[in-house]
Amino acid sequence: MPKVSVIVPNYRHAPYLTWRIDTVLNQTYRDFDLLILDDASTDNSREIIEHYRGRAGVRIHYNDTNSGSVFHQWGKGIRMTDSDYVWIAESDDWAEPTFLERLVPVLDAHPGVGIAYCQSWIVDREFKVTGHAGCWTDDLDAARWKRDFIASGREEISRFLLVKNTIPNTSAVLQRRSTLAKLRSIDASFRLCGDWMHWIRMLAEADLAFVAENLNFWRLQSSNARTAPPGVLEWQEGERVLNWACDRLQIDEAGRNRALLAFLRKCWQWQKEYLETLPLPAGNQT
Repeated sequence: MPKVSVIVPNYRHAPYLTWRIDTVLNQTYRDFDLLILDDASTDNSREIIEHYRGRAGVRIHYNDTNSGSVFHQWGKGIRMTDSDYVWIAESDDWAEPTFLERLVPVLDAHPGVGIAYCQSWIVDREFKVTGHAGCWTDDLDAARWKRDFIASGREEISRFLLVKNTIPNTSAVLQRRSTLAKLRSIDASFRLCGDWMHWIRMLAEADLAFVAENLNFWRLQSSNARTAPPGVLEWQEGERVLNWACDRLQIDEAGRNRALLAFLRKCWQWQKEYLETLPLPAGNQT
């Protein structure tokens, strides 16, 4: 049994797939196997994936029909593998060769930690670095994510994850399988916010470790999940996430209302910014 199972759930990410898989196979830490899952892609993903058939430690699985949610694929991949740790490496991102070398020892050294994750670069469709994922958390604490830390899972939820998803890219995360087992299953009813829900469920059971090195490259512009204008699906699913977290942590009604109202304001701001980019209807332009 390998120490780490790497799961690459792919759907129509053919332009990025070779680089994604190669940066997994070129990890300096070698005690892992790789499961490539394709969710009935309609591009040439299968042709690319077939180049890896027969490679040592690589398994391939194709869905006959699309599952409708990457979170179905997360659950399937976890069920199909057996290891101490799980890395869900999204098919449009990539990693430094030392990603596993750096994160595996963190979980080894801290048995109470269920999630270890690193900082990320933000990249565009052309593989160009355009920013740093610290911009997503600077409004919460400009200094905190600039250094390594270990934190109580429940405290992380109450201080930060009730405000927003502060673990914004799954590819940056290494998970402990024994903590995953406590959840029994991945909630695949989400299209967009399933990762946010998942981290909260994990951190209700275990602690968190953060590594401040930029070992992950997060591609922002290639999501297949967003089918509505910004702010709509976020609210529909985010309200469920926040209510679940408040129930699990026994947050009082005032605290619940503060969390929901703050998130509603964020969703409205995202929709407002989107609407401002739309052209004026004919006859209303000045």
